Amino acid sequence: MVRRLRFVGIVAVIALVALFTLVPLAGAAPRAAETKNVAIKDFAFEPKTISINVGDTITWTNEGPSPHTVTADAADSFDSGNLDKGATYSETFDEVGTFAYYCKYHGSKGGTGMAGSIVVAEAAAAAPAATAAPAAAAPSGTVDAADQAIVDSSITVANVTAGQDGWIVAHLDEAGKPGKVLGNTAVKKGENKDVKIKLSEDVPVGGKLWPMLHIDAGAIGTYEFPGPDAPVIVDGNIIMKQIAVTAAPAAAPPAAAPPAAPPKLPTTGGEDAPIGLLLAALGLLLAGALLTRRPRRA
Repeated sequence: MVRRLRFVGIVAVIALVALFTLVPLAGAAPRAAETKNVAIKDFAFEPKTISINVGDTITWTNEGPSPHTVTADAADSFDSGNLDKGATYSETFDEVGTFAYYCKYHGSKGGTGMAGSIVVAEAAAAAPAATAAPAAAAPSGTVDAADQAIVDSSITVANVTAGQDGWIVAHLDEAGKPGKVLGNTAVKKGENKDVKIKLSEDVPVGGKLWPMLHIDAGAIGTYEFPGPDAPVIVDGNIIMKQIAVTAAPAAAPPAAAPPAAPPKLPTTGGEDAPIGLLLAALGLLLAGALLTRRPRRA
């Protein structure tokens, strides 16, 4: 009997300890929502992929000089509209899933060009493993060009190594950064030697250009930038090279002078000489006829 009472007492103590341990957990406050940041830089979102929990908020900030957008791949979802330098946009995610987005100006749906994604998990669960198909290999390449004179309104890029078919594009230097596009030439995957880019306008001596490697991601064979044919970025750096114009465009050679007309042969009487000779001959003939018909004297 004593043993039984002792056993019951031990069980009761264990139950009380368990009860007092679980009570604080039951009254614990829910996890506070968080705000995470994504930087919008020149033609890239950093980080490109970010994981959050349900109820968290993402804030995008445009830290580059060019305008961009944050536009969801899914229709009727979030869209920031135009974001100029320094502008921000925030979106709260209340559903589990993976949400892809892109910049309307420099990317397109499906992760092409300037694009990113948000992985949203339940607050108490780890982020789900990605179930999408493996992403295509990241674009790669190199550009090698030297300072040069503009010849026949073109520049020559000595070597372009492309990890994919794309474009080598001549951007005008604007305040030390690539700006307006002056021309483009298609390049193939692999090594491309002495690639010429025809320029749409003259660049003065001392002016600078940025030959830049772009992908060909939209309508294949059609240059689309701003658009899906975004610059190639490797380790956060755009694949490009600054060059200077060392001489003005060469002037076209002067047109050859037309051949000189052959000299005129000298004449004795001008344009009327043949008529004068004919009249003189006719006069002599008439005089001779009169002399032959003169009557003889008796």
